[in-house]
Amino acid sequence: MYISDSGNFRIMYYLLNAASGTLVAGTGVGGTALNQLAVTGIRYLYVDVNQSIYINDAYNNRIVRWASGGSTGVLKAGTGTGGSALTQVNYPYGIWVDSTSNIFVTELSNHRVTKWAPSSSTGVVVAGVSGSSGLTTNLLFSPAGLYYDEANQDLYIANNGASTVVKWTAGASNGTIVAGVSGSTGSSANKLNGPTGITLDQWKNLYVNDRGNNRIQFFCHGSLTGVTIAGNGTGGTLLSGPYDVKLDSKQNVYVPEYGGGRVTKFAKL
Repeated sequence: MYISDSGNFRIMYYLLNAASGTLVAGTGVGGTALNQLAVTGIRYLYVDVNQSIYINDAYNNRIVRWASGGSTGVLKAGTGTGGSALTQVNYPYGIWVDSTSNIFVTELSNHRVTKWAPSSSTGVVVAGVSGSSGLTTNLLFSPAGLYYDEANQDLYIANNGASTVVKWTAGASNGTIVAGVSGSTGSSANKLNGPTGITLDQWKNLYVNDRGNNRIQFFCHGSLTGVTIAGNGTGGTLLSGPYDVKLDSKQNVYVPEYGGGRVTKFAKL
């Protein structure tokens, strides 16, 4: 398990059932050098098949890649200065790397998703309109978590500011709401409150970290009505500031809790 230990400015690696982890990226001291991570704001990461770690170094406004066993990162997207130019990222959040090493980045402050080809210093907008936020289907509003269905070229985006999850074919001019009601927060089965992390299983069922409601919502493929499967007292368990949601190969659910300083595992439904 790879964990963004944001408050300690590092990425930690834990073997199954291990009581302690190993530092694999960052120094434990926040900074802007390529061997450091930002003073705060490591939100998401992606680990590829070679165990290279792509890190969303949000407050440094960049994406860096650490090779397995490496002692420093390599700049892969952004300049380190936030902005709306296509050479820049502005408060990046979600990240995904496809099978040919293209990097997809949600930019919270630019209200867009950009795609960065390998070795390119310039991104391409593939979802949203740069610098424009809104509740209509052609706009994103502070997008956060990201999942990419590469076979169908569909981006699933936690549209945090609109309290929805949208499915957006990369490069299309509009997305489709697959969870939540645009601009309407709530705790009912069809609503979300500031979703951040998301993931899909092999059947394209959707798991949403419904951060504002301190719960994980499960949406069967094609349904706009969710079921609470973790948090909010479900199974006697409360969550504290959950930030993301992940699945393992057995469909167990893992939830990093920012407020609780822990990762909690929930057994398969």
